[in-house]
Amino acid sequence: MTKQFMYHYTNPEGWDGIVNGRRGYLVSHPITNKWVESETVKGWMIPSRRFLPLGIESSLVPFEATSGAIFGLPEQRPFSWLNYSDPGCSNIFDYLLSSCKRMADKLVLLKINLLESDCPFVVDYVHTRKMAKDLTEIKNVKERRKRLAEGCRDYWNSRVELNKYQNNFILPEIVTFSAIPLERVKFCGELSL
Repeated sequence: MTKQFMYHYTNPEGWDGIVNGRRGYLVSHPITNKWVESETVKGWMIPSRRFLPLGIESSLVPFEATSGAIFGLPEQRPFSWLNYSDPGCSNIFDYLLSSCKRMADKLVLLKINLLESDCPFVVDYVHTRKMAKDLTEIKNVKERRKRLAEGCRDYWNSRVELNKYQNNFILPEIVTFSAIPLERVKFCGELSL
């Protein structure tokens, strides 16, 4: 089996939370699965951002799609992400980095080694972009809700196991629902934007 990995961007505070634990959250402990104070979980990347939000967005997908996830990219600077543009977003890669930065002035780049037991998969983020474009054109609330649910369903349904992925997505994004121990996370450096 080939080595599987993904690149993950976060801010310095996010990296500190992985190494030293975060204060003020309840998380499922990666070993015991019991809910604990997050500052007691040091040295783990915890899947915290939901793959899809609860609500209309998740009305056409299984509940699993609303689980916390860790997101990454197949390369540090994927060509397709750097060159993709649509009317709603002139540079999707810069948009992604600004979302990861979250008000910080720097980014941290991590390389995460993935195991088969992490069940990593690839989705095509282009479905989210198409949905966003459509939503700018739909004025009817009922139709907007329908398109929102359909776009999220299409994004979820684009999943392919990472080891079966054929490099055929427009905006590939690697996802796992598994917590990752620090020994499988390589700090690649800080980047200023």
